[in-house]
Formats: sequence, C-alpha cells, structure tokens
Amino acid sequence: MKKNNAGITIYDISDHLPVFVNLELHHPTQHKIKPKFRCMKHFDPNTFLNDLSHNLNNVNPEAGEVNTLSDKFVKIFNDTLDKHAPYRYVSRKEQHFFNKPWLTHAILISIAKKEYPLQKAVDYKQLKYYQTIPNLQK
Repeated sequence: MKKNNAGITIYDISDHLPVFVNLELHHPTQHKIKPKFRCMKHFDPNTFLNDLSHNLNNVNPEAGEVNTLSDKFVKIFNDTLDKHAPYRYVSRKEQHFFNKPWLTHAILISIAKKEYPLQKAVDYKQLKYYQTIPNLQK
C-alpha cells in the first residue's frame, strides 16, 4: 500500500479536527511466473555420466579444502546437467497440472477409461446405451 498524503482538515463543523489519509489501493498486476523444469526428452544417462566423469577428472582433490571442493563439484554437476537436460518453460497444458498437483498421470488414465464409454455413446448417438451401464453413470 502506498501512502499518498495525510493531514488534518482545517474546515469542520465541530471543534474536533478530523485526520485523513489518502491511500492508493490498486495493486499493480503481477505477471504470472511460468514454472520451469528439466527437459529429459533427449537425456542419455551414459553420455551424462561420461561427461561428468571427464569434467570431474580435471579437478584436483588435494587442491583445496572440503567446502571449495564441494562447491566445485556442485557447479560442475549443475553445468553438466544443464548441458544434457536444460531447463524449459512448461506449456499451457502442463501449467494446468502444476496448479493441481494431486492430478497424477494414473488418475488421468482412470478418468479417461471411465469417460470412454460416454464418448463413444455421444459419438454414435447412443446415449441410452450409456445410461444403462450403472457403474459409469456418475
């Protein structure tokens, strides 16, 4: 909240002077932050491990203390991982699932199996057949 100005009104009916404050109540619109995750589409574990071992061979384990070596390891690991599995923004369809984490892939498959007879009945205009199946009505 941004305070524009405050003060005391000089003109009043009674002997008490009221205090006023002008506030800006409009919040600026926030841009939606798109979540990112690693794209594992072309990830090959063997080439990743080979590159990681090659990059780690360049580090001398006796060259520093434990904290600096662990920082170097994390940096090398993340750089190698960024090369093999880079971050990407989620699509609009995937954003729907980020907002509802309880909707897992298995639940979506079971919903699709349950709705399959209804879709076929609507496609073939046989809705009365669908209504005779007791387990699939609801």
